[in-house]
Amino acid sequence: MKIGTRSLQLMTLIPALFALRAALAQAPPQDARVQDAFQRGAIAMRNGRADDAEKAFRLAVSLAPQLPEAHLDLGLVLGREGKLDEAISAIDAALHLSPHLDSASMFLGIFEYQANRPLKAESALEQELAHSPDNVEALTWLGTVELGMGHPERAVAPLDHAHELAPKDLNVLEYRGRAHSAVARESYSAMALVDPNSWHVRRVRAQLYADEGRHPEAIAEYVEAIKLETRNSDLYEALGDEYRASNQLEEARKAYAKELELSPQNLIAMYNLGSTEVDLGAAAEGVPLLTAMLARSGPIPVVEYYLGRGLVAEGSETNGVKYLEKCIADGHDSEVVKRAWYELARAYRKLQRTADAAHATEEYARLRELQEKQNAQQLQDWRKLEPTSPGAV
Repeated sequence: MKIGTRSLQLMTLIPALFALRAALAQAPPQDARVQDAFQRGAIAMRNGRADDAEKAFRLAVSLAPQLPEAHLDLGLVLGREGKLDEAISAIDAALHLSPHLDSASMFLGIFEYQANRPLKAESALEQELAHSPDNVEALTWLGTVELGMGHPERAVAPLDHAHELAPKDLNVLEYRGRAHSAVARESYSAMALVDPNSWHVRRVRAQLYADEGRHPEAIAEYVEAIKLETRNSDLYEALGDEYRASNQLEEARKAYAKELELSPQNLIAMYNLGSTEVDLGAAAEGVPLLTAMLARSGPIPVVEYYLGRGLVAEGSETNGVKYLEKCIADGHDSEVVKRAWYELARAYRKLQRTADAAHATEEYARLRELQEKQNAQQLQDWRKLEPTSPGAV
């Protein structure tokens, strides 16, 4: 497997490095001609004149053959032009003069990879990381090379490290996702070979179906897994989640009840069953579970929301309002806060707190409108990413 799309990023990476070098690097002050060649080369690269940049850096190399930066910059220009073998020779010369020259081993690895020599690319990138372990670009390229060689398990570590350093970098996120997905697929395939009918394999299939939103298929796989592993509370929780996602609340209740039976001290199981009971209108069964959970867990907005709803449904509006107000005060999730305002408006009306009910209704409407605008903007942003169909205007 060969991944070539990342080579396109070099077109923006190299000019960026030249911009940095133009600002920081200085040729030997005793030779104005070398300094001038460096400056002309950097300016030419920034302006997209690769031929002029190559001439300038060839001149710098001829005037100062012991200057590693001259060889490196010439190599970068040659690589930008697609002259990979010459670029690699130039960067090798730079590294011979200065083995730890900043970014030199990284670019050597990039060009070796583009020249379809992945083992040499891997070695060069590892050398770069040996003296610059937090170089995000080098880490990402090493992960890319490992993926290209069919070693996703070796790509995970450098890409995870890159993600820690640059959590919002889209390149890192993309290749990290590829690596983890590939490792997962390999593991799942190995599981199926070891025992295709095991409950582990059934659970994996169910999880894959669930990720795709194929809830009936996920439910069927979880049911089969439970037949093979009847005492596993996690399986019942996952089955309950799928029933709930399918709006089959009675079946969800049964699954969560079994989860809590098998794991009676499990706070998540208490929440799952308690909140489902409230959704089903069985507040008398749900409220004690949610109360017990909060007593042990401390404030959790979504639990406060369900407990508040349940208390109001039982006729204890004053206590219910306290929990709904607490949910709003504690909450950061706009969806649960929005729902809490809706329930508060209803509870205030029951308590004849007209002004508070009006305020809660306004807040609910405001958050709903904000959410609708955000959803519309997200849809518009995604549409911008869609390729234009042939013949489209």
